[in-house]
Amino acid sequence: MINLYRMRTLMRYTIKARWKVEKEMARATKITAILTGMPRGGAGKDQVADGAIKIDEVKQAYREVLGELEQMQRELDPLIDSMDNPDDRAVMRLRYIECYSPEDIAEAIHRTDRYVYYYLSRAEDLLARKYPDKVKK
Repeated sequence: MINLYRMRTLMRYTIKARWKVEKEMARATKITAILTGMPRGGAGKDQVADGAIKIDEVKQAYREVLGELEQMQRELDPLIDSMDNPDDRAVMRLRYIECYSPEDIAEAIHRTDRYVYYYLSRAEDLLARKYPDKVKK
């Protein structure tokens, strides 16, 4: 079953996880510069190892979330294609397949935020009614 709420949560999480990976990579770069620039009595080596472990953990969590999100997107894609209204299809595709925020969708289709939220809600309801065994809002 495709849980649209879960998909929205995963989309937000992937943004945060990507930011965490970048932050840890920047931290590792700073630590490496300190270690190679001047010896610090070996105290920095534990920081490097801890940083490498943390980077690996964050990357693994990111890959798991991304894998779950991609699986849901593959399942949702044909259901979106089956929608009758082209506006519903476009808004759902941008939101759930392309991972646009509602504000970005409004800007992309030259509509108001309210219009996008209305169409998303309506399209989600339509899918949930049309496929009650596959889609949960």
